Amino acid sequence: MLPMSRVVRLLLLVAVALVASCGRSAVTSSGAPSAVLSNGAVRLQWNPVTGQNVTGYRVYYGTGSRSYLQPWGQGLDSSASSFTVTGLAGSRRYFFAVTATNAQGRESGFSDEVFLDIP
Repeated sequence: MLPMSRVVRLLLLVAVALVASCGRSAVTSSGAPSAVLSNGAVRLQWNPVTGQNVTGYRVYYGTGSRSYLQPWGQGLDSSASSFTVTGLAGSRRYFFAVTATNAQGRESGFSDEVFLDIP
């Protein structure tokens, strides 16, 4: 059995490796995805993460800042650095953020947030 201090160090190394491969600041170089409204749908686009362990992204949105409809870990999956959100109700402001995921299913922190008013 490993001593507790070794287990803690091992867990810290794993956490550092995950942050390096799915780091929050790496989700976009500009800090937030871009959002464009077209025919009632919102097209999000962001700069891809260049880490070799990144396998995809998750998109989160909601009507309050940092209050998303999707629970953590259950965002809308995207294998590309863009995603189109459809079916949003009008006359509301929506907030969007993106995370990166790796092959182990781990997820980065949220990107900076972007919002868009749906008429």
